Amino acid sequence: MKKGSIKLDDLKKLFNKDITLYMKKYKLPLISGLVIVLLALVGIIATYAYYQTIDTTPIIGGTTGEIADLDIRVMAEERDANGNGLNSYGLYPYIPKAGYAYNEEKSYCTNGSTIVYHEDTYDADITAYGHDVCYLYFDSTASLDLTLYVYAENIDSDGYGTGQYTKLETTALPSIGYTLNNEMSSCENGSTLSYLDEENLFNIDASGKDVCTAYMDAIDVDIQLKLYLQAKSGSSLYYEAKEIPNNIFYELNTSKSACTGTSTLSINNQKVVIAATSKTSCVAYLDVSSGPIIESMEVINNGTTATINLTSSNLGTNPTKYYFSNDDGKTYQESTSASYTFDIASATPYYFSAYSSDANNNGSAINKTEDFIFNGYFDYANYAQELTIPKDGYYYLQVWGAQGGTYDNSVAPGGKGGYSKGYIYLSSDDKLLIYTGGQGSYGTTNGTNSVSGGGTNGGGNAGYRGGSGGGATDIRINNDSLYARVIVAGGGGGSFYKNSSTKAIGGYGGGNAGGDGKYVNSTYAYYSGKGGTQTSGGSGGTAEDTNYYGHSGTFGIGGDIGYRYSSTAIYSNGAGGGGWYGGGGSGHYNGSSTVRYTGGGGGSGYVYTESTASYYPSGCLLNENYYLINAGTYAGNTSFESTTGASETGHSGNGYAKVTYIGTTIE
Repeated sequence: MKKGSIKLDDLKKLFNKDITLYMKKYKLPLISGLVIVLLALVGIIATYAYYQTIDTTPIIGGTTGEIADLDIRVMAEERDANGNGLNSYGLYPYIPKAGYAYNEEKSYCTNGSTIVYHEDTYDADITAYGHDVCYLYFDSTASLDLTLYVYAENIDSDGYGTGQYTKLETTALPSIGYTLNNEMSSCENGSTLSYLDEENLFNIDASGKDVCTAYMDAIDVDIQLKLYLQAKSGSSLYYEAKEIPNNIFYELNTSKSACTGTSTLSINNQKVVIAATSKTSCVAYLDVSSGPIIESMEVINNGTTATINLTSSNLGTNPTKYYFSNDDGKTYQESTSASYTFDIASATPYYFSAYSSDANNNGSAINKTEDFIFNGYFDYANYAQELTIPKDGYYYLQVWGAQGGTYDNSVAPGGKGGYSKGYIYLSSDDKLLIYTGGQGSYGTTNGTNSVSGGGTNGGGNAGYRGGSGGGATDIRINNDSLYARVIVAGGGGGSFYKNSSTKAIGGYGGGNAGGDGKYVNSTYAYYSGKGGTQTSGGSGGTAEDTNYYGHSGTFGIGGDIGYRYSSTAIYSNGAGGGGWYGGGGSGHYNGSSTVRYTGGGGGSGYVYTESTASYYPSGCLLNENYYLINAGTYAGNTSFESTTGASETGHSGNGYAKVTYIGTTIE
């Protein structure tokens, strides 16, 4: 079958509601990318304050063969503009399911038939003895106030949805080529919104006042448009075009323009709009006219604010008002200035658009910018922070690991956290789970059995006078698992402190391998925890007594110290930091004659690339689509970018993460 041809049998299939599958198979391209299919002008059948029912006729039963002569009339109480009942009734097309109650006293049949109404099923049984006319009365029961906004997805010249939506100016519903986007659609006060494809109606199941917003996604449709532009003002000559130029203002020539069937044409913000109730073909003639023209649009991102600057072309009329949006045109802020500043928050997506109007209310074309702004900042939290990617494109990932447990930074600091970075292409259906490492704690100095808990996300545990390991910071994709980590910054190992001459520093985290813990006496260096690597955890420190060996680090987890609890004051050592592979915990000394106190090892960093994917142990949940590019991991004893954009040598305190949108390409 040739593209663009339709057989009679195929049309039958189409009008039997098999639109989506049919059009995906035999899609007819649109001529112009400027078409917005908004829609059949089919309103919500409900006039106010209740939701549309699925049933369109009451279910009627009876006992005689003359039931075919039974005439049923549903009478619903009319309401004022505030939804209050007026004690007057009008004919209604079906039995209502919400906002009304059956009035048995008012209901009757003219020839004596009896009515039994079932509230649970919203139907009635009527026992008739011949021809009869029955009236079923329903009283308004609530002053509900429901408002519905409908946004229809724009389509490109091939009939595909663009992911951008235009608000319908009426409660018109798209009758063909659209389906409800349940994830985006919502009601402010918890009402349930649904859409009946077969009936082309919305349902709002509400118990009180509410404002609902419905987003309708485009499916492949069959609407064709030919666009003809006037050669110059006053000319009778027109030429066919693919799109409307942005350096001339046009108006629709309504006498020349037309659509087949009942579909209608209009022009809004220099876009042709087709209100279609069925498959249609349209011809639009546009005449050169006078109106405002935007020459350029600039967005300046200042971190916490974004300023839009518009420049008007001298080819158009002088604007008197300007309209600015940071949510892709869902809402606009009106101004008399050509510049407007929005406050922007971290971890929030922004899509900017703007247009102008002149003294005659002629609106310019809507200008959009590709300067999509998204800066996600993730401070420390002891849980996974989730981020659903707002737009397809490249993102810059940065993570800083946490510092190990510290008695005092000036005398016995825990190992500094590392840093990792890289670029990745993500889709809008990807979800990131971001773990920020917690700084390791320090064991109390007033007890023998105290335990200093490891920092969030893998820090090892220590004890009396010992520092626990700092947690790693990592980003996982689509799965909350160590086997879905795409980037990791290692945490530092815990330190030890007894006095100014008896102290040990924790090993730094990050890099291809974390640093080994330091020691007081080099003779007993084997007590210190070792740094994690790309393929294994750091080994735990040994001791004369194997009962007090430090625990080795494992995949993602720093090792605990070798414990000894007793009634006497036995000092602890430092524990291992979390990381790609955790650092090892220190061994524990069971004596007091010789100083052997040491720090824990740091956890390693990691970036998931084509060359490092093999470092994953069995069970990796990522694939080649998530390889990082221009990526690197940096150890906590080196200089790298700080969380504020300056530089630091190793990261102190809790972990941190950033996710920044870069664009659809990387230079």
